[in-house]
Amino acid sequence: MGATLVDKARAFAIHAHAGQRYGDAPYEAHLAHTVAVLKRHGLHDPELLAAGWLHDTIEDTPVTRQAVVDLAGERVAAMVDAVSDGPGESRTERKERPYRLIPQTPGAVLIKLADRIANAEAAVGRLPRVLAKYRAEHAHFRDALHNPADAQARPLWHTADRLLGPG
Repeated sequence: MGATLVDKARAFAIHAHAGQRYGDAPYEAHLAHTVAVLKRHGLHDPELLAAGWLHDTIEDTPVTRQAVVDLAGERVAAMVDAVSDGPGESRTERKERPYRLIPQTPGAVLIKLADRIANAEAAVGRLPRVLAKYRAEHAHFRDALHNPADAQARPLWHTADRLLGPG
């Protein structure tokens, strides 16, 4: 039996991020944490999990959107592309693109929330400045991306709000 979509995405992402670090760990630790957050919140759709593994490839490596399409299909590529920062000199400018695209792309908010939760959980007790940055941004993040009708995202929002501040 061949490798599953999730297995292929994991291997591809680990290769794409080879040599990159997430603090003192290989970058794959952040990707695995993001996927674990999705699973912990009851999300097991293979395309969502594949997007969880691949979520930083377009933004942080030379990987193109087309390469993600070729590997995992249009739905996964759309989610990965939507959560990827755009151009800009400031963090605020770079976030304009994903904050515009995520609400229009089914599943993308789940990936972005899992990524944000993974980053916040990794920062708790270790990186107070990083956690403070996410807390300072949380109200704007929530205003830009929260959809009260999205039942799938509710458990993730609950966790994000608990970690980063009230919604």
